[in-house]
Amino acid sequence: MEQPTNTAYSTRLKDLSELKNYIGKELGLTEWMPMTQQRINTFADATEDFQWIHLDVERSATLSPYKKTVAHGFLVLSMASKITYDTFSIENVAMGVNYGLDKVRFPNATKSGTFFRGRVSLLECDEIPGGVKYKMGIIFELKGEEKPACVAEFIAIAYAGPGKKAQDEIKKATEKQKPSDTVLLEKQGSIAIVTLNRPKRYNAVTDELIKRLNQIIADIRNDNQIRAVVLTGAGKGFSAGADMDTFGIASPEDSREYITTVYQGLLRNFQTLKKPIIGAINGTAAGVGASIALACDLRVMSSKSSILYAFINIGLGPDGGASWLLTRQVGYSKAFEIAAEGRKVKAEECLELGLTNKIVEEDKLLDSAIEWAKTLASKPTLAVGITKEDLLHAMENSLNDSIAFEAEKQIAAFESYDLVEGVAAFVEKRKPNFIGK
Repeated sequence: MEQPTNTAYSTRLKDLSELKNYIGKELGLTEWMPMTQQRINTFADATEDFQWIHLDVERSATLSPYKKTVAHGFLVLSMASKITYDTFSIENVAMGVNYGLDKVRFPNATKSGTFFRGRVSLLECDEIPGGVKYKMGIIFELKGEEKPACVAEFIAIAYAGPGKKAQDEIKKATEKQKPSDTVLLEKQGSIAIVTLNRPKRYNAVTDELIKRLNQIIADIRNDNQIRAVVLTGAGKGFSAGADMDTFGIASPEDSREYITTVYQGLLRNFQTLKKPIIGAINGTAAGVGASIALACDLRVMSSKSSILYAFINIGLGPDGGASWLLTRQVGYSKAFEIAAEGRKVKAEECLELGLTNKIVEEDKLLDSAIEWAKTLASKPTLAVGITKEDLLHAMENSLNDSIAFEAEKQIAAFESYDLVEGVAAFVEKRKPNFIGK
């Protein structure tokens, strides 16, 4: 076995056949994870095992030889699936089945407040029809302890995905279903740049554009490498609002259904994305385009940018969440003025009213938004997402309800690597290196 490393890493294989090359080698090592009291309590409730899982802090301090609450060995072992998932993966696996234990040892207790991590190696690997059967060794190491919390051997079977011919056919079928280019996605490291891309129509909103934007948000939600988002428009304007070519096609009843499902779904996706969205508002954001702009968590404008509640100018009231978003930004009276007058609110006034966070030079608009996104991406992403949830919840709830909501959401932060790193950096008087987990 090679000399083990102390730096977290993972192994990513393209083909199942490559796995045999790692027999006798390490596959990966996770980051340190805290054994929180909440984790212990949840496992105890799920297994109804209250004898060997010590929950009572006072009783444990008196009776337990460890003088504090202790996790059952099987709680540590239950993390095996997460450990193996975090340490290695194989691209063309169609199905992994039959996880089972071969050998397990629990040489050390895991006290609440301690930190553990998983070290995974490949012990055996044999070919079977359609795949491989292999055995992994997992060591659950305890921080600061010579003895691990648990040592286990896991047996698994993995079946390969489709062969090259079938893959080529799938690829051809996929290529025929190319995604719409009405919204573009570009990745720059941990930043996603999303561009509304109908410049000839001033990025007017259509059903196709919303579907594509929703899909991109879903992709960003599932991409752990992306930690902040910049949203902008191609060409001279951010968005002219709903495409006027669609007016008169649908009945009033159908239009009502469309607004309450399609627009509501889009705004919900903005709010529930646990990553910051910065709107780089180039030119005018009008109508439902203004709703999209104000749904961003932060906004950057230039002197030529503006917000236009254009609904009144064609005989409509606000839609797409426009009334909710504007009222909560500027208050009822000012919101009514802006919506009822239907005039452009230029950048300087937007800054005064809190409708934008910054005004920069026009040729630096996108770059400024990207740099801001990079700054936010260096923050603890989980905590940023919790902050977003807390603030949106607080807008519609009482102080007591907000405190309870904050406490519930804080549980995830207590279990994060970034909390450990943040506290360590504070104690060591250095800059933290957050990884977003």
